[in-house]
Amino acid sequence: MGYAFCVGDLLLELDKDYKVLNADGAVKSTLGITPDQSFCFLDLLTEKGAGIITSAAKTLTGANRLGPFMVSVGGEGTVRERYSIFMSKLPHTPDELYIVLSKPYRLGQKESSNVSSTVSPAQLEENKAEFFERLEDLFEGNPEAEDNMQVTVIEAGDGERLDTGQQRDLENYLKSFSVGGSHAAMLANDKFAFVHERKEGSEKVDYVETIKKATGVALEAATINAADANLSEKDSMRALAFSLQQFADGSDGFDVSEIAAKSDELIGGTAERVKAFRKVLDEGAFSLVYQPIVNLKSNDVHHYEALARFDLPEMIGSQWEMIRFAEDVGLILEFDKAVLYRTIRKIRELGNVGETPSIAVNISGRSLSDTEFKLDLVATLKGNKDLKRYLSIEITESAKISDLDSLGEVLSEIRNEGFRVYLDDFGAGASGFQYLKKLQIDALKIDGDYVRNATESKEDRAFLRSMVTLCRDLGIVTVGEWVETKEHAELLRSMGVDFGQGYYFGKPNAGLVMPKAKAS
Repeated sequence: MGYAFCVGDLLLELDKDYKVLNADGAVKSTLGITPDQSFCFLDLLTEKGAGIITSAAKTLTGANRLGPFMVSVGGEGTVRERYSIFMSKLPHTPDELYIVLSKPYRLGQKESSNVSSTVSPAQLEENKAEFFERLEDLFEGNPEAEDNMQVTVIEAGDGERLDTGQQRDLENYLKSFSVGGSHAAMLANDKFAFVHERKEGSEKVDYVETIKKATGVALEAATINAADANLSEKDSMRALAFSLQQFADGSDGFDVSEIAAKSDELIGGTAERVKAFRKVLDEGAFSLVYQPIVNLKSNDVHHYEALARFDLPEMIGSQWEMIRFAEDVGLILEFDKAVLYRTIRKIRELGNVGETPSIAVNISGRSLSDTEFKLDLVATLKGNKDLKRYLSIEITESAKISDLDSLGEVLSEIRNEGFRVYLDDFGAGASGFQYLKKLQIDALKIDGDYVRNATESKEDRAFLRSMVTLCRDLGIVTVGEWVETKEHAELLRSMGVDFGQGYYFGKPNAGLVMPKAKAS
């Protein structure tokens, strides 16, 4: 709330009937009244705005904060202006409500909600992330909100493709129905979600029909009862975010009809998978195996890649699925840290008894999109600077990195400390060339899909040749993945690829076969 007041024009203290007890700030210019006048805050709002405030107030606990969301405010006889509003309660005064009003420009918001502009993919992802954070703030550790709230997902029906204006109108309508006017978001071009009060009997609202009448858009919807899904539990909250992301991505089993039929089962099953992975983290129940990366000219081992192996829970099918799931539910940051720390210990242990191995550790793109993780990574590497010849970082592209400029600065700092940086699976994702342009790296690993059939496929050889030429011009070392035969190795060598990795050189193994010469 302190931040809100710093950027606010007015602070109001209200009683349980929304009458103003105290008003500090630009009272006259903001509300059109004097500070000593007695008035009810709801009288200064439109009917829609009053509904937003009263529904939001029901979810305040003294431990959470809601906002910012937009309402129009103004006294009798004045032109109402739009303000961004924050709301909170304090634990020692549960019957009082605190509201901060701020001009939208102070928060970088547009005052008009009628500006039509296309939402970029990056902005859509950012909006989704903010929505998931709001969900967590609302539900986590808050049984009262859990008992009184529902989450509804909505999709345009009949395969209808929404234009920008329809997307904006739908999102605005959903926000007007949502808790505090701020718990709604577009998840994909034709998919939305919002949190609203749980109403029964005559008070129950048919949101789909109401919005259809207002917009003319045919909709399908499914509602999740927060209490049934145990959303006040952190693991269930992660499961909800995962389910909403699967819904947005159009994943099998997460369409509107499936969510409507078995939302409790979907979220409950996902929560069990979250608990299973959390147990892996808490107990350190994973091992590391090491696969050699070989110099194609000398056939010496240059370094090893550390790969995690789990005793998989029944509900998770493969090692790769386990990692992707951890990324999707937000647990990959903790896991990446655990793998990094274990790798550092391994290098030190082996260095104390013999020759020190060089090992590359995988870091997810999702982790590298987190500011706190990046700061922690840099601090850890600086604290182990004596291992710079032996420890390198391998960026996996399984999850798209959202802020390449920020990551570029971090990678430059890491490389300035003397640690090498590899970019994994180049060519597997749509962002590879953008990464090369934005990020300064030491080496690039060519995705195995281009290597596996290259001995027979003219097209794959052409792609390989172009990647190698580009990297050579940029001064970047190349590593070919999935080298399974002598023919693969010879082809890569003839094209000028520097290193190879695959079963031809060695399978991942818990033991380390030391190179003939120490890596430089």
